[in-house]
Amino acid sequence: MLIKILITGTDGFIGSYLKNYLENKGFRIYGTVFRRNAKENEYKIDIRSIRSLDELQENNFDVIINTIGIVDQKQSKKLMFDVNYRGTKRLVEWGLTNRCKHFIQISSIAVYGLKTIGENRDEQSTKRYNGVFAIPYMRSKAKAEKYIESSGISYTILRLPAVLGRNDTILSSAIIKRLQDGNFYFSGKKERLFSILYIKNLGSIIEKVIMTDAKNDFFNCTDYHIKWSNFIQEYIKKLSLSIKYSKKPFFSVLSNLKDKDYLLMITYSKFGAHFPNEKIKKEFNWNPQFPWQEGVFEAIQSYKCK
Repeated sequence: MLIKILITGTDGFIGSYLKNYLENKGFRIYGTVFRRNAKENEYKIDIRSIRSLDELQENNFDVIINTIGIVDQKQSKKLMFDVNYRGTKRLVEWGLTNRCKHFIQISSIAVYGLKTIGENRDEQSTKRYNGVFAIPYMRSKAKAEKYIESSGISYTILRLPAVLGRNDTILSSAIIKRLQDGNFYFSGKKERLFSILYIKNLGSIIEKVIMTDAKNDFFNCTDYHIKWSNFIQEYIKKLSLSIKYSKKPFFSVLSNLKDKDYLLMITYSKFGAHFPNEKIKKEFNWNPQFPWQEGVFEAIQSYKCK
């Protein structure tokens, strides 16, 4: 019997990759899109509207994988919450009504709030943020997780870090542009760890999650933990650049608060962004197959083609 899966956001970076991967593995895949017209086995929906979910009709999907999310901090707080939190809530309610057996939420390490910077942010010792001072993205993703847990649906929550690979829209574009402009800075004296997920390693863990019962638990879904300077050096090498490292004091962020790329460079080099993955590796007997250096190469190639 084929497992019938709905992936939301198949017109996005993560959703499109998962659709292709799981179809190639023989799963029966359906998808939702928003930014383009629907293709075969896809539905065009706006997750901000409960009426829009009527397009899904009364399909009994065995698994729903929710990849929809607004990450861009330039978007309004209302839009962020309407998609990331209330949209997830609508989808969970639809899944409950239509007897979904397993709801897989593609969440984010952002749910740790202000502790997304730092090292050893494991699931047990680092609690989900419940305050009001974090940015809307963090708060909306945390609130979505909390609702899923209380909803009664069977679920598995995967907290993704910065995702690396072909067409990644946030991490690599920020790094490459800064390096090419010669405006890349470090902060701090100690080498800090940085956790990533290469998109090509996501498919195998999702497949394992699908093939097991819902865990009703959450996991850091990371694959490699690298020193931040080594990570940047890999971009420099593959871009064939010669960069002399410059250091800036951490307090320089105060005069660059509107420059999100600058904030990324300074905070990651100063504090790190390290999310251990022992829990997910043990629970699903999983290890990443593809090296992160390959992801850097693919990201650079796709960036050059823009």
